[in-house]
Amino acid sequence: MNLTKKDILTRLQRLDRRVVAEFSNYDGRFVVIIVGGGALALHDYVSRVTSDIDVLEASSSLYELMEHYDINGQVNAHIFSYLYNFPDRASLVWSGQKIDYYAASLEDIVIAKISANRTKDWDDLAQIHNFVDWDTLDYLLRDEEELSTLKMSDRVYLDFKANYEIFESRYRPCKQ
Repeated sequence: MNLTKKDILTRLQRLDRRVVAEFSNYDGRFVVIIVGGGALALHDYVSRVTSDIDVLEASSSLYELMEHYDINGQVNAHIFSYLYNFPDRASLVWSGQKIDYYAASLEDIVIAKISANRTKDWDDLAQIHNFVDWDTLDYLLRDEEELSTLKMSDRVYLDFKANYEIFESRYRPCKQ
């Protein structure tokens, strides 16, 4: 499946309409946090298509409905790549009648992509490096309290740190 930003928004809108119908007696709002390539597309950081819409956080009431729109809520295996407070840095990308859709921050996505260390992730990193807030990324990756929340073995953590150094040496602008 190849999804553009327009395709992603269409699916989010359809899910919102379905939630309006199924939860008509519920006065509250639902929150969905999108990560990965879908988040990059929604932020306009990449123009490429993505194969899925990954959701790392949503109300449990929505998971079954999300499946009908090919929205993947089964990415909890990747939670180890996100710092515990990543929702605090997520930004609103679209509000429906019942659902507020957020996308993970670019810096949190960078951390996850460095952690995943796949070819497609390095391709994304090459495209998005100019948008990175390096001060925020530095803080997140050098603060021991923040780093302690990443659920990585010692070996995986050392690989992650080495990959971050590669990313930084390739793309970080020189400090004036």
